[in-house]
Amino acid sequence: MSFPRFEIVDVGANCYTINDGKRTVALISSQGYIDWLLKSPMQDGPVVSHIRKETHLSYTRGFKLLLITPNPPTLLTGFSYEIEDDGRQITLTGRGATADGRFNSVTTATLAADANNTRYEWNLATTIKCLADEPTPIPHLEYNNVYPGKCGRCMLFAPEKEYDCTLVTDRDGVVWKFPHQHMLHYGKKMRELQFAQESMGGFFGEETGSPVVVVSKSSVPPDWAICDMYYDLHCCGRPESPMQPGEEWKFKYVVKYLGREESDRYIAAAKPIPITDEDWRHHEYPRLDLGMNSFTDNVKIDSPDDASGFRQSPPKKVWDRETGHSAKGSLRITNAAPEETIWSAEPPTQIPPERKLNITAMVKTENVAGKGAFIRVRYHTFVWHPTPHVEWVQTLESVPVKGTTPGWVKVSVPELHVPEEEFDYLVSIDVVLDGQGTAWLTDVDIDLQPAPSERPALERGSSKAKAMSAGGSGTASGSAM
Repeated sequence: MSFPRFEIVDVGANCYTINDGKRTVALISSQGYIDWLLKSPMQDGPVVSHIRKETHLSYTRGFKLLLITPNPPTLLTGFSYEIEDDGRQITLTGRGATADGRFNSVTTATLAADANNTRYEWNLATTIKCLADEPTPIPHLEYNNVYPGKCGRCMLFAPEKEYDCTLVTDRDGVVWKFPHQHMLHYGKKMRELQFAQESMGGFFGEETGSPVVVVSKSSVPPDWAICDMYYDLHCCGRPESPMQPGEEWKFKYVVKYLGREESDRYIAAAKPIPITDEDWRHHEYPRLDLGMNSFTDNVKIDSPDDASGFRQSPPKKVWDRETGHSAKGSLRITNAAPEETIWSAEPPTQIPPERKLNITAMVKTENVAGKGAFIRVRYHTFVWHPTPHVEWVQTLESVPVKGTTPGWVKVSVPELHVPEEEFDYLVSIDVVLDGQGTAWLTDVDIDLQPAPSERPALERGSSKAKAMSAGGSGTASGSAM
């Protein structure tokens, strides 16, 4: 049996990789994000030579966890590491502080192999300290946030999803199942449950196992939250009183992968979280998915669903169930006065690289004065430096329709071509009425197709061409993430 031999490599810009032999197990960003790439010592993988872009929700290649706290929101102020037991174990330490100086945090994350040397796992401890001069409430305490790669990539990544639900265990050991969808926020349902130490929360549905968090110590009653947008799992607590000056709250927890057999036992024992008629009434949102959308169906909130949805806001934004083109369904926007009303599909969706996106729709207008009704695609990405911000790279719009149309008019958004190197970009899809009047939109066709990058042909007779024809790869041994 071969044991891990961890080493840490500085890859520049205050970022690091953790390698085990000739494989990179995890990346560490300058923000205190860990991107855990390999789940097992027996798993193959490249050695990462540099980080193309630091981990964010829209760019997690493996499984994300943090060396800082989401709330109170500490920023990384110090990072150190220690390699122990002849390389079999590595401990990372992240120190953080809030911008207002009222709190600091220390998180240690120890990576090692399990007893059978078949899976890696992390043992973490987080301490939050109050530095304020007076008792300070923390209404929503969150000591970590975990996020599995591909889980939250929304509708344009739907064919690649690996997880279909989150399971959590309450203080009585009951396993509760929350379907993976993007429109029902589980905050109220989670507050109805009670949790205790040894509570587990994790992502289930992947064939090869399930990443989970198990809480062994919590200074306040433990809690969980599930983001309805990207479906990350927030590791939380429920403070019963304000935090006192100098007080420390401590949390110990393990992040690991369960094998398929153990995962199946949890899935078989799980009870679906109750979905009520009131839930359906409050979440009557038409769905937007790959392919043709005639707005006849709800977004699902009781089962896995990767669709985006349109939240209604009458009388301006209404799901019209009687008016349509090919079927009875449309989005209706009414502006009583000249103004711009934007109805966005939620959440925005990541888009795979080397793809082309085409969107067409049918539009009908009545007494529209102003710019008119159109579909807009906003192409954007998240950038950490010099300060964290969203870059709106490109905006594409269909030709606006105004006046009163004799019937339905077809509109097209100019094609969006995503090149190979733009691997972490998102698109926001908006229906817009700019002006006064009423507009309907339906039969929205979301067409996503491969668009491989053109590569220059190798010169005939060159040494590289010969190597390729003989079966060689012609690639370098390093890799970038």
